[in-house]
Amino acid sequence: MKIVMLCTTKLVTGKMAEYMELEKKMFAICDRIGGMPPWRRLNLVSGKGDMQHTIVYLFEFDNFAAMDNWVKMMEDPEMAALMPKFDPVIESHEHDVYMEMPMPAKQG
Repeated sequence: MKIVMLCTTKLVTGKMAEYMELEKKMFAICDRIGGMPPWRRLNLVSGKGDMQHTIVYLFEFDNFAAMDNWVKMMEDPEMAALMPKFDPVIESHEHDVYMEMPMPAKQG
């Protein structure tokens, strides 16, 4: 059963470059610690919302235990020290977690 997490991050206007530098540091820490799931960064190009200041991350986990292990990476001292630096550049941050639903078998 796959678990998908969508993290929608809305940035403060004019802070994209600063955010991208912090993001680079954050993912370097994640890679060093290990346990980084497959992920993609998505930028809004159509639809509702602010396409210039919104980034959506899509993370895929094999199960909830794998997602919990990933969340525990935030307890790393280097990661904990980095997180407050995001406060002045992020307007809001939301997480949505989805569980893969199998399709019913085709009949007939």
